[in-house]
This record gives sequence, structure tokens and C-alpha cells, in this order.
Amino acid sequence: MVPESIRKVERPTNTVVAPSSKEGVYLVRERKGFKNGMPVNGKVIGHIIDGKYVKKDKLPKRISLRDITYKYYGKAAFADGAGKDLLGSLKAVYDENDSKKIYCVALLRSVFDGVKDYQIEDRYQKSFVSQFYPGVSLSRNVICNLISGLGKDYKGISDFMESRVKAMVKKETDVLIDGMLKQNTSSVNTFSGFSYKGRIKGIADISIIYAVDSKTREPICMKVYKGNLPDFSNYRDFLEEFKIEEGLIIGDKGFPFDNSQDTFKDGKVGFIRPLKRNSGVAERLDLFSRMNFVGSVEGGLLGSKGSEKGKDGETRYYYCFQDGKRKMKEDLDYMRRAKKKNAFDNSEYLRKQRKFGTVVFVSNMDLKLENVYEYYKLRWEIELVFKSYKSVLSQTTTREHDDYSVNGSEFINFLSTIITIRMQNKYMENKDELAMTYNEVEEKLSDIIKATTDPDEKVWRTCTLNSTEKKLMEILGI
Repeated sequence: MVPESIRKVERPTNTVVAPSSKEGVYLVRERKGFKNGMPVNGKVIGHIIDGKYVKKDKLPKRISLRDITYKYYGKAAFADGAGKDLLGSLKAVYDENDSKKIYCVALLRSVFDGVKDYQIEDRYQKSFVSQFYPGVSLSRNVICNLISGLGKDYKGISDFMESRVKAMVKKETDVLIDGMLKQNTSSVNTFSGFSYKGRIKGIADISIIYAVDSKTREPICMKVYKGNLPDFSNYRDFLEEFKIEEGLIIGDKGFPFDNSQDTFKDGKVGFIRPLKRNSGVAERLDLFSRMNFVGSVEGGLLGSKGSEKGKDGETRYYYCFQDGKRKMKEDLDYMRRAKKKNAFDNSEYLRKQRKFGTVVFVSNMDLKLENVYEYYKLRWEIELVFKSYKSVLSQTTTREHDDYSVNGSEFINFLSTIITIRMQNKYMENKDELAMTYNEVEEKLSDIIKATTDPDEKVWRTCTLNSTEKKLMEILGI
């Protein structure tokens, strides 16, 4: 934590050097003695600045050298409370110093939306993260080397993921496996490739696959792939590497399941994806006429279920849903377009009306109707969290990234996603009592500050809280 060259700087006897919250500045503390065989440090008597010992009373009055004594507390404390066990998991793979750096970057990405890597050190100093984990070096170059080093040691990332799979995936665990595409503007990494969607847009992508616990919504493991690889190849590799023997892959309309039967032939790993409305299966199985009440989402949710043999002889299950709110919107949109074109056809309108607000899913597994809708709803919830980190790679120093940096940065994003999901889960557990949206909770937590007038910065006090903020902290256990 303290370089050898700094320890060798001439200073008073019976003192010890410790890191400070400012890069390049080190604290010099009295050594008071020992207790139970452990050294006991006393008060700060000076600093090492620019390679020289400076007495505390001789400390330059330059503002740039003064400690930050007014720091953002609320959201940092909430995030750390949600994610601090991850630090222990990281220490099982990496050394303590690197583990703290990895965790702090992940923590700060979850606390400060859209924070760029070159801003991390500033946010660390200004938030209570620097009090929770003092002396962590997070300069621009340190983070760049950290991310690259993480990617170079892929075994470390893989070991971390495997340990989570072993700890989290039990017989009763419903594992959802989902992929996302992330724009990748780099010209120097081999992950950059044109997916089907990307080729249409003229934009290269990387592909990232996540396994998620359906009940807790918490990500279990993750891996990065080239954006131009066939999706089913990625999934097969993902399942084999992390030894996931049961689960449900959530795909989009373009996912080529018909070409991936080997992945699903044992019936343990399932898939589910939406069909195009013109597929004709809903009419063929009379799913529209057999819909019943499923859930009380806004506008109401109706659903039905059917099955038939596929061309390969395997049974396919179909799940049809109609969202009442979406139905009304599509109904109005249709009539507005017809009016604008002066081409309203009642028979055509009645034919199409029954499909308004509907979606049909196909799966190789016999699932509960209500669960299917929840699974796909969860996919979009997780996707919203992904969006918080979609631009991280384009925000780093050089805007050019090799494979190592891609892997390293996405690993940290994975940790940030875990923290964010846990924060959201805590909110959902207390939603009724809080009586506010999650965004409102984040805003109010961001306003909660701690400050100190203590020269040794041991005593921090929360700045004046109103009744709403006090209640918020109490409910969230901050």
C-alpha cells in the first residue's frame, strides 16, 4: 500500500507511514505501542509530501493539499451495504490490494451513474467510499492497468464465476440465461464483430451472456463473446464452461433455436423466445379464443397455452399473452393511421383487433403460464440495468481497447450489476413503506452528506436530515 521509497523517507522515530485519501500524500502517525501482539498507532504528526517529511503544523496551506472533509454518504453506504460480501469473494481469487481496487471501481460505477474511468478517483475522494476503504489508489493509469490485468488473467475471472455458480445454483434454482449486444467501436480487439443486428445498422458489437437467478434477479456468472458468432455456439460454450446443467435461455425473435438442437436435446436446458405476429401459430392452436386472466398488471393480463409437435418430432409449447394497456394503445394507433389515410376498413380492423397487445412465446419446456411472462419481464428489467454500463468502454482513456480491457471492464460491470440489482431488491422489499419510486430513493440518498471537523478525520457527522431522509435511512438500514 505504501511504496518502499516512501517508507525510507527520513522522519521521526517510533512512527509509521500510512496512505491518505490524496494521491502522492502519506500520513505519518505515532507508534503508541502494542496490544495483544498487534501494533497500535496514534495521532497524525505529519505528512510525506513530494518525497519529504512535513510536520503537521508546517503543512502547506495550499487548498490542493487539504483533505476533503465533506463527502457524499447516502448512496455510497447503501451500495456498500448491498455489495460488501463481494470483496471477500474477490479476495479468494485476487490479493487484498487488487481486490479492493476492483471492488471500489465496481462500487463507484454503481453509485455514480455513467461515471467515466478517468473520473473514478475524483468520485472516490468525494464520496464515503474513501472512508470505507481508505488508501486505495484509483488514478487513471492505475485503473487502466487494473482493467487490462484483469482481462489478461482470464482464469481468475473464470474461477470467480465458477465459485458463484457452485454457491448459488442449487437443484431448486431457476437459472435464466440471457444475452445482450453492446456496441464496440474498437478497431483493435477481436471481440469486435458484426452481429446480424449490427450488420444492418453498420455497427460492430460484442456479445455478453449472463446467467441470472430468476427469484433474486441476481446475476450468477457472465462471459464476453464476439458479436459476429452464432448465438447458439456462444450459449453452448457458456453452459459447458460454467457447468450449468439446467436452465432456461431467454432469446429474442431472431435467435436461431432451430439450428441448435444439440444444446437442448437432453431437455434439461430449455429455451423461450417470442414469435413474430405473422407466425400463424396462435390461430392454428386457437390461442386467442382460449385466453383467461393471468395477472393484474396495469390494464390486465390475459393468457393461454398450447402445444404441438415440431418438424424434428419434439414437442413445442406456445404461450400467448394479451396486455390490456398495450392493446388499447395499438387500437388507438391503428385508428389514427386509418383516419390519416382515410382508409378505415371495419372487416380488416376486426381481423387485426384480436392481435392487438399480444405476444406469443415458443419453448421446448412445459412451463407455468404466469412464470413465462415473469421470466420475459425479468429479461427487460435486467436489460435496463445493463444500459447503465453499456457505454463504459467508450468512456475510458484511449477509446481503443484490446481483448484484455474488454474482458476486464465487463467483469467489473458484472460486479456493479450485482450491487445495483441488490439495491433494487432492497427497495422492492420496502416499496410500500417508502412510498416513492426507486429513482426518487436514489436522488434523496445522493443528497445525504457526512462532514468532519476532526483533525484526524475519525469522527464524521451526518449533515442535517429532514424527516423523509431519516425515515429512508432507517427503512433501508443505512
